[in-house]
Amino acid sequence: MTPHRHWFNTYTPNHTPIQLANNQIIYSVGLGSVRFQPVINGKPGCLLEFERVLHVPDLRNNLLSVLYLTRAKSYIVTIQHDQIFFKRNGALLFTAAINSNNAASINGQVVPMTQFSGMVSTCPLDLTLWHRRFAHLNHGDVKKLIQEDLVKGIVVKSKDLPDPICEPCIAGKQHRSNVSKLASHHASGLLELVHSDVHGPLPVQTRHGYHYWITFIDDHSRHWAVMPLKKKSDAFAAFKHFKAYAENQLNLKIKATHDDKGGEYMPREWDQFCNSEGIHRQHTIRAEPHQNGVAERANRTLVEGITTMLNEAHLPATFWWDAVAAFVHVHNRSPTSAVQGKTPFELWHKSKPDVSHFRVSGCTSYVHVKKDLRRQLESCEVWQPHNLQQTKT
Repeated sequence: MTPHRHWFNTYTPNHTPIQLANNQIIYSVGLGSVRFQPVINGKPGCLLEFERVLHVPDLRNNLLSVLYLTRAKSYIVTIQHDQIFFKRNGALLFTAAINSNNAASINGQVVPMTQFSGMVSTCPLDLTLWHRRFAHLNHGDVKKLIQEDLVKGIVVKSKDLPDPICEPCIAGKQHRSNVSKLASHHASGLLELVHSDVHGPLPVQTRHGYHYWITFIDDHSRHWAVMPLKKKSDAFAAFKHFKAYAENQLNLKIKATHDDKGGEYMPREWDQFCNSEGIHRQHTIRAEPHQNGVAERANRTLVEGITTMLNEAHLPATFWWDAVAAFVHVHNRSPTSAVQGKTPFELWHKSKPDVSHFRVSGCTSYVHVKKDLRRQLESCEVWQPHNLQQTKT
């Protein structure tokens, strides 16, 4: 709650009774969002936006509900002798200094909309941020991207060591028995061998009714293509779609495929189609996942990756396909032990990828509304959707 009307970046009328400690009743006149630039250890932190802030002109001081942050926003609050730490998803977002009267003041300053345009990219550009932007890629591979100049667009302005503890990684990545990820033979060219595996059914269906996904992995480049399926029997149609796309993009033909001999891969028309196209089919022994190691490992990585991303973004499981699509986009631009000196994207597209557009999964997005689409006197050019769950990036 705040008495300052000029602090608000979004604002709607609101009339809510508020009972003070002396039992006096005062009322809010508005509700909106306020942007705040925290200062942590003398350095600017990531720009924050406090939502559902009440405008209460009769207040003498600004008030922040710690209980609301912990219950509704999943903050972890730690109180020490003279300081309070506010964390979310393992990241320290802001601090507050405890005064002699036992009140606490947040370290930082409010950023009105007029100042916002010059402060969008205030999050420290360090290895921890790029670890999060690359869907929680391990720190060693993040350093490899930089040191070997594998991508364009990575800017690091801080020499701070990466935080060794990442709560979304802990929640999303589990240690399991090893699945071989390196095939005994590595294809010498694109589309010489394509690995495939179907994963699912997932515990919940997506908003569009998908229950499964199917992976297609080029053995030479380790480039991934993943498609959602409503039922396993859709796998053949997905393969034909992938084949048409890949062969048209690369001007090459698929020579061989490798799968686990699951029932979805064994319809007669699939064999007939591959015979007519001159595609050699390789099958593993069923119930022996290590023989289909490349695709099995990819599915394990996908499950861990999307669990981590959904956990960090605080999105429900129904968004799993959105997370899969984002994770695959990042993976193809990340280093892999099966390919040295280049990313899967570069081997597939013959150009170095630009990752300057990468952002942390679940960060708040802003949509610029063109002038001809806005009504007269509409509040802002930069519009913040009310339902952020549908605008996560």
